[in-house]
Amino acid sequence: MKKTALLVLSAALAMTPLAQAETTTIDLQLPTIGSGNYQRPYVAVWVERKGERRAVRTISVWYEDKKWLKDIRRWWRKAGRYAADLDGVTGATRAPGNYQLSWDGRDQVGQPLDAGKYTLYLEAVREHGNRTLLKQPITLGADTSQTYQLDAGLELGPVTVRIGE
Repeated sequence: MKKTALLVLSAALAMTPLAQAETTTIDLQLPTIGSGNYQRPYVAVWVERKGERRAVRTISVWYEDKKWLKDIRRWWRKAGRYAADLDGVTGATRAPGNYQLSWDGRDQVGQPLDAGKYTLYLEAVREHGNRTLLKQPITLGADTSQTYQLDAGLELGPVTVRIGE
């Protein structure tokens, strides 16, 4: 009986469609902002499964002082407050310029995400500045490559997202 149940469970898991851990490339820009009191923005980039409203992967977080991470409000509510260890995806704040991030299509524990619909979020906030939240619905496991262009916000310049290229 145990062997039969194990075989049925194994077969069911094998039939679950998984994304091929396809690579997603995110080109983003931090614009030059003319301000006498300019501070570099805190930036978070993460992915949520559509309909679940929880982060399945934090791709990157740029910050200077951990105590201000909660100011990246949307990311903090969805992932930041629950993340025990962010060392693998964090870095210092960045100066204005163009940057590229890469994501392997895996969740926080390294498992390929199921094929399906997700939302990519980019959030930037700056002390004595503004807040920008950009979001883009994406599909993992699609048969064709995808490219998305996101319009600039006050704290983020234009963003290009490429999946499966």
